[in-house]
Amino acid sequence: MQTFSRRNIRLFIIIFVVTVLIFALGWFVFLRPAITSLNKSAQTAGTSLQNITLTEFDAKGKLLWEITSKRADYRPDSKIADVEDVKGKFYRDGELLIEATGDKGTIDQSTKEISLDGNIKAIAVQEKIDMKADRMVWKAEDDLLKATGNIQIDKPDDKLKMTGKELTAKPSTNIYSLEKEVIVTAIEPPLQMKSEKIIWDAKRDRVFTEVPLSVVQVKDKLQLSANKGDWNVKKKEVTFTGDIRAKDPKLDIEIEAAQAMWNLDKKLVTLPVAFTASSKSRGIIVNAQQGQAQIEEERINLTGQVTASFRSTQGVVNADKVEWLIPTKIVTADGNIMYQQPDKNLNIKGDRAVANLELQTVIVTGTDVLSTLTP
Repeated sequence: MQTFSRRNIRLFIIIFVVTVLIFALGWFVFLRPAITSLNKSAQTAGTSLQNITLTEFDAKGKLLWEITSKRADYRPDSKIADVEDVKGKFYRDGELLIEATGDKGTIDQSTKEISLDGNIKAIAVQEKIDMKADRMVWKAEDDLLKATGNIQIDKPDDKLKMTGKELTAKPSTNIYSLEKEVIVTAIEPPLQMKSEKIIWDAKRDRVFTEVPLSVVQVKDKLQLSANKGDWNVKKKEVTFTGDIRAKDPKLDIEIEAAQAMWNLDKKLVTLPVAFTASSKSRGIIVNAQQGQAQIEEERINLTGQVTASFRSTQGVVNADKVEWLIPTKIVTADGNIMYQQPDKNLNIKGDRAVANLELQTVIVTGTDVLSTLTP
């Protein structure tokens, strides 16, 4: 009877130990925090982890992200980890897109979203674009990056910088949309563009907007505003459309048009549609169907049903084309000249007309006419 009792006791102890081991193994396999991988120096204390590396993979087994952090607090009920002192690498189809650091953040394994907060610095690896923000969210499954706060984007190779308050980007296609108080600054040539929303196609070196914008060329202080704009950074060309107003304070010239193309390298503004150019101090208004403004040479060429009105003589010249040399204050008109001075009931036809804005004279020449008119 005594021997039977000892056997029962040993059997009971064995069963108890096995049961405990089974429960412990089951907890480790099924109930432990769902963290993909930890580095060798990780230490666990409940759901708090120290010096960890977290990785996540997509359905194809390709890497989505790799996060290192000095500390992480895991919430098993929501599968969310709160991390501190974060360094992250974000991937798409196994290809590295973004490297980022931040003071803290959260990792949501259910939605595959990572958010970073505080002193965020990031690099878009493919195009070598540097980014800074107050807060950043990476949605891995949507290939979507969002940032808010004081956003700054730099592309050193293009000497291009952008600032704004909200960013939406698709890093795999290198398209970035900046909103609210957006400023784009180029170093060469010195140019600044402002708008409430600007889209940057970094791969194609294109900056454009569908909302009103203003541009200032810093060196010449040339100002231009329009309803829409499209800037080819590589070619240094900007196309403007809709309610365009350009102003050169130095030369006292204003231009109004519906479409304009500005070649920053050649300092040439091309006006392919009807426009108006004026100078209040010189008392001249010119209308034409097409034209070009050569900023460096300070010359405007106009073609197609050109009309020039002069305040000094109260006269109007109609011609096929007009050249306006701003420094010399000379306006030359050619082809089918018609000069009218209504207050003197004067109408003169000719082949060519030359107006000197300083002397306030207009000379009309032709096969049968040579007239010098003064006010």
